Amino acid sequence: MARPPRHADFFRSWSPEMAYVLGLWWTDGCMRIKNSTGAYEIEIASNDREHLVRVAHHIGGNYHLRKVSEAGKTYKITFCSVEMYRDIERHGGSPRKSRTIGFPTIPATLLPHYVRGVVDGDGTLSWNGDRPILQIYSGAPHFLTALAAAIDDATGIPAPTPQRNRDNWAIKWSTTRVKCLAAWLYVENAGLAMERKTELAHNIIAWQPKKTPQRGTITERMREKFPAYLGRRRDVGSAAEDRKSDRKNYFGGNDAQLTQSRLPLE
Repeated sequence: MARPPRHADFFRSWSPEMAYVLGLWWTDGCMRIKNSTGAYEIEIASNDREHLVRVAHHIGGNYHLRKVSEAGKTYKITFCSVEMYRDIERHGGSPRKSRTIGFPTIPATLLPHYVRGVVDGDGTLSWNGDRPILQIYSGAPHFLTALAAAIDDATGIPAPTPQRNRDNWAIKWSTTRVKCLAAWLYVENAGLAMERKTELAHNIIAWQPKKTPQRGTITERMREKFPAYLGRRRDVGSAAEDRKSDRKNYFGGNDAQLTQSRLPLE
């Protein structure tokens, strides 16, 4: 695949891809000015090498890909760009951000893409027995509180309260709520995403509870926004099937088909 032209202004103009990569950087990225050279570096780390390469090609330009250690499984992509560094600063990013990072201002239409980047970075989609779970981790509980509130405002899925998780914090959704959240992130607003987590999300969407959800689990706004995912099994399957073509753009399809007109940064 040919490398696209450099886009030093990638984080300056809003698009679904930019919002996703910003969310990924927010959780699995860092920024620094190297003392030895004065270079402005932006890094994103992941165990998924192929996905990092895909992200780098969306950003465009020259980058450095390396394995963090010979014994480990983590890779990093590094961009050297004063422009990208300053643009991330304007969004609220900073060096040594783990405990201090806040929640950026995201255009409402692009919020699910940002959140999907956060989940692909420091989130887990898993099962507790036959119960699906989605958790997001952070060293900054105020970031998780604001993130959960933004998701609640957009979807009607009640915001969980951050809980201590060893040295960090975590928010968690489960059962029917995580099913609706997975649909919002990976089907209703499909786009750039890790293939492994996309597959997990689709498995969760196909899940059906064995018992009627407890009173209050499903809010009225959830019923209004996610009727296809709160109905019978064939209704859920039909909704996912109708949107299956969206995923092909990023897994074997043409990335350019999902690129939308960029919105000016406010």
